Amino acid sequence: MRIEELSTAHLDELATVLLHPAVYQHIEDELPSLYEFKLGLERAIAGPGHGVADEYWLNYLIRDEAGMMLGRLEATVHHGLAEVAFLFGHQHWGRGYATAGLRWLHDELTRSHAVTAFWGTTVPANHRSQNLLLRSGYVPSEPPRCTLYSYAPGDLVFRRSA
Repeated sequence: MRIEELSTAHLDELATVLLHPAVYQHIEDELPSLYEFKLGLERAIAGPGHGVADEYWLNYLIRDEAGMMLGRLEATVHHGLAEVAFLFGHQHWGRGYATAGLRWLHDELTRSHAVTAFWGTTVPANHRSQNLLLRSGYVPSEPPRCTLYSYAPGDLVFRRSA
């Protein structure tokens, strides 16, 4: 497995892997257009903007050993914690790539940003993501005292210590 920083040069290729109704089933009401997909990731790659201190938006893509793009990982680091997220092409589900990717992300964020707590949120119907978080050492939790940017009322919240 190869992990690279996500750049705008990757977006067309990534769209061919991720723009599928199964991938977006629990994320949005409808599949985004290619334009919306790319615009959202361009904003994520640009980061939190000027004047925002101690906050980092980290975006990575994952390829298999042969170079095929599998999906992406992201983390928003703020207040000493990291909110993690992941999206993989539906054809790559159930093969251990997301589990290995999260393991790498935990190690990378602990090393590079001294993160001691990881958080993930998901809608109650997204059992795949819940199972991935549980397999990766997360436990169900209440939200922390600081705001989780990925949290929406009704979401399930999971926490993992570094």
